[in-house]
Amino acid sequence: GLVSVGVFERRIDQLIRTRTALESVNGTDRWVARPQNVGEARTRGLELEARGRLAEWLDQPEAPRVELRGNVSVFHSRVDGVPGPDNRIDQQPDWSGSLGADWRVRDWPLTLGASVTYTPAYAVQVDALQRSTTDTRQVIDAYALWSFSPALQLRLSVSNFQPRDSVSTIAVTGTSTVQTATTRNPSTTAWALRLEMKL
Repeated sequence: GLVSVGVFERRIDQLIRTRTALESVNGTDRWVARPQNVGEARTRGLELEARGRLAEWLDQPEAPRVELRGNVSVFHSRVDGVPGPDNRIDQQPDWSGSLGADWRVRDWPLTLGASVTYTPAYAVQVDALQRSTTDTRQVIDAYALWSFSPALQLRLSVSNFQPRDSVSTIAVTGTSTVQTATTRNPSTTAWALRLEMKL
């Protein structure tokens, strides 16, 4: 088996971020978005990963031939030029994780596997007036692999089983109103049947 722990820290000078503000253009008030330097930022994180065989972890040789794997990453970041809370780096959740397993069926040339990846919802304070939120994201993948020989295999896979649309919202606070825009990215399931040959 394998167990690993990783930590990181990164400092960013002159972070560029798109800011939206209400400005007067030719005598008409309009929302204008332009890139601006918002100052320095710092991000750090902790990454944990583990994988191994179920029989070895249970110390039972007769246990099913299942290999387990999982990882969890925890993040924290801060942008100095933006008021908190949630003054984090763009597209960085508080944490994310995945869990998967591969099962080699005994007495059969068949391997079954599946994995699930989960990212919770999070919010980002873009600047003093603009805030964005991103919905929870969950992805489930699975496959079945039939081995005719070490050089010839047939793989049936499904990606993004039980799809969920990705939804993000941006709210901009004006002098007396709050403008909100919601973006929905459709998500679909993909099936694939592939014959793999090693030459």
